[in-house]
Amino acid sequence: MDRLLFSILADGSSDILERQISAINRFSPGSLICVHHAEDPTSPGREGPDHSGAGNVFSNPNSHAIRPQEGVLHAHVSNFQHAVAQSLEFDKIVLFSAQELLIKSGLGEYTKRFTIGAQTELYENIETANNWAGFRPEVLNFPGVKRVLSLLGLPLFAGGQAEGQFFSRDVFAHLERVFVEAFPMEPCGFPTEQIVPATFAMRHGFAGTNISLPIAFTASSAQVEISEAVLHQLRKGDGALHARARPGALRPPHIGACVLKDVYAVSLPADRYDIWNKVMGELENS
Repeated sequence: MDRLLFSILADGSSDILERQISAINRFSPGSLICVHHAEDPTSPGREGPDHSGAGNVFSNPNSHAIRPQEGVLHAHVSNFQHAVAQSLEFDKIVLFSAQELLIKSGLGEYTKRFTIGAQTELYENIETANNWAGFRPEVLNFPGVKRVLSLLGLPLFAGGQAEGQFFSRDVFAHLERVFVEAFPMEPCGFPTEQIVPATFAMRHGFAGTNISLPIAFTASSAQVEISEAVLHQLRKGDGALHARARPGALRPPHIGACVLKDVYAVSLPADRYDIWNKVMGELENS
């Protein structure tokens, strides 16, 4: 079984962070958690709960600016650097935003079967109504992206869901070195977390590495509402969910295929937490 490091980008809500940590400790005991708090001085996240008594939770002292849709991979890279500097022992790193919650046990056993968990959609320089906004010529020609592609020996980049990606420690160490060489530790104007990791995954796939999908289900790219019934189905892992993709979004990786058994977390907006609480409460009472 893998020992996991969860890299969490806190959004300033102590309640949400507490819920994430509680879910990790419940469903993936023995895991490590590194939390990045945004540099924004108006965010209350810096005044979040004190986890100094929790031996598996580490607060990254290095705060970086976070701006939605402008790239947050630098914050995950910073969490990784902090974990390494603290001599933490882990096998895989799992990337979480402030919305992901574990829903079942067994993740460490699952990740042990794979080096990487990521979606890889190849860049297409074709303008259509449904093209993802990240597939733009200006992104392909961005100096940092060109540097990454040069270092990896690739002509094009890939895109993929950010939530729930995971990587072996060695692969992410390589990613960290390349990222630091190509990008500043700040937002770049496009979602680096959806491009650089997916591009690394594509490169490893070309080399014969078996890659799984991200372990988190999100409705951000599909026209589906995460209801109580959907959450129960995700926990059971049976069958498939079908829904239309959202215009301008990446192809939903877990929609339209029998891959729900490989989903271990769900990305939920704050107004849907009552559903998660109800389903988790039913587990405790069963």
